[in-house]
Amino acid sequence: MPIVGRVFIIFGIVGLIASGVLAIVEMYGPRTASATGRIVAAEYNPRIEFSTADGTVIRFNNAVHSSFWGDGDSVPVAYDPTNPQNASVDSFAGRWFLAGLAGMLGGFSLLTGIGLAVIGRVLIRRIGMNPSP
Repeated sequence: MPIVGRVFIIFGIVGLIASGVLAIVEMYGPRTASATGRIVAAEYNPRIEFSTADGTVIRFNNAVHSSFWGDGDSVPVAYDPTNPQNASVDSFAGRWFLAGLAGMLGGFSLLTGIGLAVIGRVLIRRIGMNPSP
């Protein structure tokens, strides 16, 4: 199997494992509390303000950009009650973006590596070349 195919397969497997780990952390992770937040600055990464259950006001920059939000918009927030700064917008993109991105890149790399490996084997058999170790 050509070295490029092997590299893509390795990156694909690592990406899929990372996606699984990120998904498990998101499902069973510490962000169990919820609140309603307000966009205080609709920048590239919006600045969001919300109040915890005990009334503490928290501000954080959301990691996922959205052009749908404007200043003053209300958004659902998921946060860690022991560390309220660990917060994100409680939406599909806000919670699953990294796991989804790792899964897509890992799947694409794995399929590309398998495709390169198959093409390499077919070419080796047709041309009669000896594969390099």
